[in-house]
Amino acid sequence: MLACNTLHLSTGKSMTKNQLRQNRRMRKRDSASPAINLSVEQQTLHPADRQPLLSPTRVREALRQASILQRTDRLPEARALYLRVLTAQPRHRAALKSCAVVSFQLDEIREAVGLLRRAIALDGTDAGAHNDLGNILQAAGHADEAIASYLRAIALAPETPEFCLNLGNSQRESGDFDAALRNYERALQLRPDYAKAAFQRGLALHALDRLDEAAKIFSGLTRNDPRFADAHLALGNVLYALGQLDEARNAFETTAKLKPAMLDALFEVGKPRHVHLHFDRGDPGAALAACDAFLARRPGHSCAVSLKALALRDLGNPEVARALIGLDRFFWQHRLETPDGFADLTAFNEALARHVQAHPTLVDARESYSMFGGKNTGEMLTEATGPIAAFEQMIDRAVEAYRDALPADSNHPFVANRPERWQLSAWGVVLNAGDNQVPHIHPSAWLSGVYYVRLPKVVAAPDGEAAGWIEFGKPYWDFEIRAELEVKLVQPKEGLVLLFPSYVFHRTLPFEGEEDRISIAFDILRDD
Repeated sequence: MLACNTLHLSTGKSMTKNQLRQNRRMRKRDSASPAINLSVEQQTLHPADRQPLLSPTRVREALRQASILQRTDRLPEARALYLRVLTAQPRHRAALKSCAVVSFQLDEIREAVGLLRRAIALDGTDAGAHNDLGNILQAAGHADEAIASYLRAIALAPETPEFCLNLGNSQRESGDFDAALRNYERALQLRPDYAKAAFQRGLALHALDRLDEAAKIFSGLTRNDPRFADAHLALGNVLYALGQLDEARNAFETTAKLKPAMLDALFEVGKPRHVHLHFDRGDPGAALAACDAFLARRPGHSCAVSLKALALRDLGNPEVARALIGLDRFFWQHRLETPDGFADLTAFNEALARHVQAHPTLVDARESYSMFGGKNTGEMLTEATGPIAAFEQMIDRAVEAYRDALPADSNHPFVANRPERWQLSAWGVVLNAGDNQVPHIHPSAWLSGVYYVRLPKVVAAPDGEAAGWIEFGKPYWDFEIRAELEVKLVQPKEGLVLLFPSYVFHRTLPFEGEEDRISIAFDILRDD
């Protein structure tokens, strides 16, 4: 039986998607790479990898050695050996599939997909290969293609619960929770004791706001396996949503005992419910202690800094909170100069606007994003050409100037945590009448910013309504905060770039009118 979310190696071993993600070299910009649709004819080996042909005996020995290299994490050597085998025997399906795994781990996504498609072309009835292709496509961010691969795997092997689970996971990550739920239930019909499918079913029910059903599932999973940390965490999240705060706290505390790193990971996504419930219970001291404990492990982390400031305000220390946030001290705005190759900034902005609107990843924003309506792109710097290449250079220079202007020595966590090297990530945002970005932070970044490309006339209207402006200081709508907050409103202007610490809560105000509000948001991520 094929294991769920695995790539099956010729050695008989398998690797989960999480392991694949951990072992891959981090790409600088990969969240929105274009669709992978290589034809079989295009899936050729690199000329540099071609070696003299091997005899059948040498092929068997090479495969054995490649497998050893793969297991001992000597991936470039394993890849070279697999490719040499494939030069001698291009139709060797086991080598194609194993090399695909190694290629993926080495961030050779197109090669990995090509190798698997070559294996499938040799035997289109290999359900496991279709499933493995789905796993690579899903991990690489190509959900639609992954779903298509899983559907082919299920058509070939409809009684395999793992395939149903994998399909459901892709659908859930794509936001189609109803379809995901159906496939989780199908997996459970095939294997009633399938704990992974039951767990994912609970997550889908939570997303569909069927909280009581989700709580029942997670409670059952924790009774059956008291050490199932993921289920305890999921139960805590559901109980929090139900307003059962004491029970939720108990579930989070159990999670911390079993796997402390799981609660730390909640800071990375910006909504650590185990901290939020302390605010909801009227105990900002406990929230402060949780933030300080995490900051001792991850100094300067944006999410923990933002929540610590809120706790300090609730505890009656507004001046300390204000100094920590440093909204005026660390806020910077600057009008960019016209880059080379453009007549003026207006021409540059028009080119950027066309680039954003024509970007292949521009889609309606999902509800799980920080937006109410509107559209956004994926990563825009994957292939930085045309106006976006000039934009990247301009922002890099601006960030360098910003960083160098900070105090040379400071006890402030934002200054102390400034990076020597960084990665720039950028995405386009298109808002129309009634759309807006809800309060949010950028938890994984050090510095964030926005560049205004095109603005509706109402944004510049002197009527005092602040329509379409950006607001700093207010946290999430559902956040229980009792202290008075410091709020800063900024009027956007075309050609203006804003820079601010990623821990500062911010949102956009709605506006009316027929014109688009187009901006490019970006993050500065530590790379040291």
